[in-house]
Amino acid sequence: MEEKELIERLKKGDIAAKEYLIREYRNLIFNAIFQVSRDKVIAEDALQETFLRAFKYIKGFKSNANITTWLYRIAMNTLKNEFKKRSNMGVTNDSEVKDVPLEYSFDEKKKIIWEGMNRLSEEEREIITLVDIRGFSYEETSKMLDVPVGTVRSRLARSRDHLRDEILKMNFFDKI
Repeated sequence: MEEKELIERLKKGDIAAKEYLIREYRNLIFNAIFQVSRDKVIAEDALQETFLRAFKYIKGFKSNANITTWLYRIAMNTLKNEFKKRSNMGVTNDSEVKDVPLEYSFDEKKKIIWEGMNRLSEEEREIITLVDIRGFSYEETSKMLDVPVGTVRSRLARSRDHLRDEILKMNFFDKI
């Protein structure tokens, strides 16, 4: 289904279009949320809330935007709200190595990168996930995060430096 047709059908409340959107974007959005949250339960809750919000606000979708970018923005905002809610309730996301994806557990390099990402802040994981892992351009990431492109560039540079430093602290090169 073409994106333009999908959006029009979603705006009309078409059930088949909603099912299609979920089926097509569920894994992509879940993986991005999971990369940042590091917690499957939080990721599943945020994913569900992302689609609920998308359906609620689809009428306000601007046709000059990309639906993937729009969904990521909703997902990241939803995740930030979840972290705030948990923080206000006194629940912390301890970022310990947990829920290591199966495909990472058999590859020592990927496992070390996963562990290094655990040592970053949520903001740092988010920017690395969007640009380096998901491959979004600086411009797309700028729209998703609602920040200038220059901010994306500087956050990404600092985050990459921090990730490199954390991996070096773990003696990365001694483990491969």
